[in-house]
Amino acid sequence: MKLRYLLLISATCSFASGCMSNCSCSPDNKGRNAVVCKEGGIVGPLTLDGMDRNTEVLVISAPDNNMNSLTMAPAFSEFRQLEEIHITQSNIPQLGEHFFYGLANLSVLNLSQNNITQVINRNFLGLGKLKELLLDDNNIVSLPSGAFSALKELKVLSIQRNRIKELVHSVFLDVKKLRVVKLSGNPLSELQKEAFRDVQELRTLECRGCLLTQMNQQIYPILPYLNHLDLGENGIKHLTKDDFENLKNLKHLKLDGNKLTRLEDFTFTHLTQMKKLNLAKNRIKTISITSFENVDNLTELDLSYNDITSLKPNVFDSIVESLLILNLSGNPLDLSHMKHLFKRIKVRELRLRQCGLFELSENIFPSNLISLDLSQNHLTSLEGNALPDSLYLLDISKNKFRGISNDNLLDKIEFINVTILDGNPWSCDLCFIVPLMNRVNRSATFQNIICSQPYAMDGKRLESLDINQLSWCSSSFTTGDANFFSINENSSLGIVAGGISVGLLFLILVIIVGMLCYSKRHAAKYYTHEDKIIDNDPICDTNSTLFSDDRELCFKFPLDNNVNEKKVAIATIEEIKREHKITNGV
Repeated sequence: MKLRYLLLISATCSFASGCMSNCSCSPDNKGRNAVVCKEGGIVGPLTLDGMDRNTEVLVISAPDNNMNSLTMAPAFSEFRQLEEIHITQSNIPQLGEHFFYGLANLSVLNLSQNNITQVINRNFLGLGKLKELLLDDNNIVSLPSGAFSALKELKVLSIQRNRIKELVHSVFLDVKKLRVVKLSGNPLSELQKEAFRDVQELRTLECRGCLLTQMNQQIYPILPYLNHLDLGENGIKHLTKDDFENLKNLKHLKLDGNKLTRLEDFTFTHLTQMKKLNLAKNRIKTISITSFENVDNLTELDLSYNDITSLKPNVFDSIVESLLILNLSGNPLDLSHMKHLFKRIKVRELRLRQCGLFELSENIFPSNLISLDLSQNHLTSLEGNALPDSLYLLDISKNKFRGISNDNLLDKIEFINVTILDGNPWSCDLCFIVPLMNRVNRSATFQNIICSQPYAMDGKRLESLDINQLSWCSSSFTTGDANFFSINENSSLGIVAGGISVGLLFLILVIIVGMLCYSKRHAAKYYTHEDKIIDNDPICDTNSTLFSDDRELCFKFPLDNNVNEKKVAIATIEEIKREHKITNGV
């Protein structure tokens, strides 16, 4: 054992001694001799001076801020042990002829993220065992017929995010073992039948974001073994059952990000082997009750981020026994109309993220549900009876919970293995958080709660708090950085009692002031004899107006000197007493 270990160290040291400058040389995760050059800044023709001839994996790349600027040169002829070559982020403009000739063991060639504009057959001569060719993120405009005909063993071809507008006839000529073709991100507009005639063993076809507007029914009869089809992020508006008539072995179909508005009768009826169907991010509003007829093996259905408000109770009847995962996230659902649907299906995972939910009725979910995602809604409370006993995972993060006081719900959360509570505006005060705090030592789920308000508690973990630190009820309104409307954190019942006392004292003062004002008013009335003033003796005639026609003030004064005048006299109490004494002859 020791001898074997020493031999390994010796081989590693021997390999490292032949390493190129600014590169690292060490065995990869499969134990192969690997040279990795990732510092960037390499300029000029590619040279491999100093690299050990036993190198099996070569990686040349660069960071975004220090990219290489390489031109290809015939530098590989001496390194016949190479199994993988990865040259990326290096601005290679073109591939020369015969550059890789003689690399009989090469199985992976990755030239992604360069500036290659053209690919021809002679670029790959001598690569008789190549299985994977990656040309993503270049500037390839077209592919000639027979471009890959030298690659007899090729199984994976990825030319994503280039500028290819058309696949010409026989582009895959003599590549009969090709199993995976990835064309996503090219502006193809249409997939031509003749382009795929030479790859009838194809298993995976991906063309996301290819500007497709419809399914080409002519392709699929010549691809009978296709089991993975990805046509997401295109402009497909309609689907019919005839579109999939010849895809009887298809297991995974992605049509997300298209422009579908409804699913017609028997749309997927020919896809009897399909297990996963992705229809997310379309504009689907209605689904026929026969859309999934005969799709007996479907286990995962993604209808997220459409315009679905409700679904007919029997819409999934044909797949009720097989369907395990249902994603309805991002739809404006009215769950009051979906209770019967949820009771009919037997899904184990249900996703209702971002559905605008404010409340949930009891006993709405499937009884055997294992995972339930209710995150990013508007829930402020939840009844424990709404959650099935079978739950293993519950996600109610990013809702509007300030606290949980329902013992039934708290018991249920403690019983669930994984509960995600992050992102709620938890109010760590005496009104909202006490029931959770009482359980914080019993459940790790509650320990991870992060306080959101009041301001003094913001960012603190619930497990770090003591009940004596809690303030009274904090308001949900805040101004600035502080909780402007909340009582400060040192308040208690004594402060409330003090507040009541101050209020009573203020009320008593108001009453006293009122009595004094009333007393003075009564005394003034008594001594001025206001109660005896003749009501019908106005200052001006009732027929008079304060303003005459010429808008002048009008006052009426008595002209008769004999007219009794009313005199108002104001006297102090001492003067009245003195007058009273005189009157009585004292």
